[in-house]
Amino acid sequence: MKSLLWFLTLSILATAIALSVGFNTGYVLIVVSPWRIEVSLAVFVIGLVLVMLALYGFSRLIYTTVNLPSRIQAYRLRRTRNRARSALYQGLTAYFEGNFRKAERQAEIALEANESPALCAVVAARSAHEQRLFEVRDRYLDRLNHVGPEARLMHINTRAELLLDEKRHAEALDLLREAHLLAPKHVRAHQLLLRAQLALSAWKPALETVDLLEHLNGLDPAQALRYRRTAWQQLLRLNAHQDSELMGVWRSIPSSVRLDNALAHSAASHMIHLGLHQEAQAILERTLEKKWDSSLVALYGECEGESPLSQIEKAERWLRDHPDNAVLLLTLAKLCMRQSLWGKAQSYLDASLFIEPSPEGLQLKQALSEKMGPGRTAPSRVMPDPDPEYGAA
Repeated sequence: MKSLLWFLTLSILATAIALSVGFNTGYVLIVVSPWRIEVSLAVFVIGLVLVMLALYGFSRLIYTTVNLPSRIQAYRLRRTRNRARSALYQGLTAYFEGNFRKAERQAEIALEANESPALCAVVAARSAHEQRLFEVRDRYLDRLNHVGPEARLMHINTRAELLLDEKRHAEALDLLREAHLLAPKHVRAHQLLLRAQLALSAWKPALETVDLLEHLNGLDPAQALRYRRTAWQQLLRLNAHQDSELMGVWRSIPSSVRLDNALAHSAASHMIHLGLHQEAQAILERTLEKKWDSSLVALYGECEGESPLSQIEKAERWLRDHPDNAVLLLTLAKLCMRQSLWGKAQSYLDASLFIEPSPEGLQLKQALSEKMGPGRTAPSRVMPDPDPEYGAA
C-alpha cells in the first residue's frame, strides 16, 4: 500500500513537471568569461536536480564507507547474540526433555557468549548434576558469583537444592539460612529449608518453618499437618525418658494439633510406658470422642487408670455406636479381666474372635482359661450385653 502511494505521487509530480515545461518559454543565461552559456529553464532545473541527487548519492557512499567497519561489527554481534539465544532455547528444551548432555553443551555455548549468564549457568549446573559431574557442576555455580548480587538468591537456592539431592544436608542448611535473611518471604527457599531441617532432625525450627510456609501458601493444610505430626512425634520420642519433659512437650503442642489421632497415639504410648496411665487415658478418651480410631481403642486397653470400672463403662458406651468392632470388644475383655470379671471378659473375647480372629485375642483366651480354671467357660460366640453389671463374677 505504501509503495502504491509513492508510485502515484511520483507519477503526478512527473506529469506536472512535463506540463509546466511544455508551456514555459523561459531560458537561463550563464556568463563565465570568455564563455556564454544559454539553456532553457526546463533543462537547467532538470540538471540542477540531477546534480543534487548525484551529490547526495556520493555523500551517502562516503558515509557508508566510513561506517562500514562498525556496521560489520554490529552485524557480527547481532549474529552472535542470535546464535547464543538459540543455544539457550535449545538447552532449556533439552533439559526439560531429559537430554542433559545436550542441555549442558548448549547452555555452555550461550554462557560463553554472555547471553543471560545467570540462567545459563544454572541450566548448565543442573544438567551436570544430573550426569553426576559434581566438580563440573560446582564450576558452573561458581560463575554465578561473578554475575552480581541480583543472582545471589538464585545461586543459593540452586546450590542448596543440589546439595540436598547429594545428601549434604548440613552445607545446604547453612546456605538456606542466608537465603532466609536475603528473602524472608521466599517460598522456594523456605521449602528447601524445611527439607534440610527435617533431614537433620531440627524439629523445633522445622515447626517454625512449617508455620511460615502455611502462612505464605507454600504448603497445603494436609501437608502442614503431616509435617507437624512428624515433628511433634519425634520431640515426644526424644523426651520420653522423663515424666516432666514428656508432659512439657505435650502441653506445648497446640490444641488443634493434639487431636490428631497418630500424635495422640504416640503421646499415650510414651505415657503408658512411663506409668502415666491417667494422663494417657484422658488423651485417648478426648481424642476418641472427636474421631474414632481402632488403634487408639487398642491402646486404651493398656491404660491402668485409677477407676477401671469407669473405663469399662466408657468403653461400653462406645460399644453402642460400634457394636461390631473387634478391637473394642477385645479391649473390653482386657479391662474386665483386670477387674476379675471373668465371665464378662470371656463373652467380650468370644465376640471379638468371632468377628475377627487375632493372635492377641487367642493369647488372651488362653490366659483367661488359665485364670478361670476348668469348667468355668461361658458360651462362645455370644454378643455381650453392654450393661456394666452383666456377667460380673
